[in-house]
Amino acid sequence: MTTPVDAERAWQDLQRIRVPQERVYDEVERCAQADQRGTYVTGGLMWLFVASWGLDLPKWGSFVLLGAYVGVLVTLAVVYSRRSRMRLHRSRYGWRSVITLFAGAIVGGGTIILTGRLTEWLTLPYGSLIQATLSAGAFVLFVGPANRWAVSPLRGRALSDPAERTPEEARR
Repeated sequence: MTTPVDAERAWQDLQRIRVPQERVYDEVERCAQADQRGTYVTGGLMWLFVASWGLDLPKWGSFVLLGAYVGVLVTLAVVYSRRSRMRLHRSRYGWRSVITLFAGAIVGGGTIILTGRLTEWLTLPYGSLIQATLSAGAFVLFVGPANRWAVSPLRGRALSDPAERTPEEARR
C-alpha cells in the first residue's frame, strides 16, 4: 500500500531534522576550538616527564615513571573523550585525524630528539629543563591549529552523504 507524499511537507521535515544536526556540528567545532585545558594539561605532563630525564634514576625508576606517564595520558584521553556531549558517527575520526596524530608524533618526537642533541652538543646546564620547555611548547603550539584543521571538514562530509543532500545539491 502506498501513501501519497507531499513534497513540501517532506522538505520541511528534512529541514527540521537538519537544524539539530547543524547544532551538533557547531558543538563539535566549538569544542575543538575552545577547549584548551586538555592541551595544557597534556603539555604540562609532557614537560614533567621530559624534565625528569635529567634526574639520575635507576633503570627500574625510569620504567615506573614511563608507566605512570602513559597511564595518566590514557586516563586523560578517556576523561576528555567522555566529556563531549555530542558525537556523530561521521565525526569521530577521519583521515585528517590520523594525519594530525602522526604529524603530532613527528613534531613532538623530533623536537625532543633535536633539543636533546642540541643541549648535549652545547653542554648546557639543566639541559633536560630546556629540552622539556621547548618540546612542550612545540606540542602546545601544534595541537590547537591541528585540532581545528582536523575537525573543520565535518560539516562538508555530512553533506557529501547522498541521503542528506538537498534537492538543489542533488541536481548539481
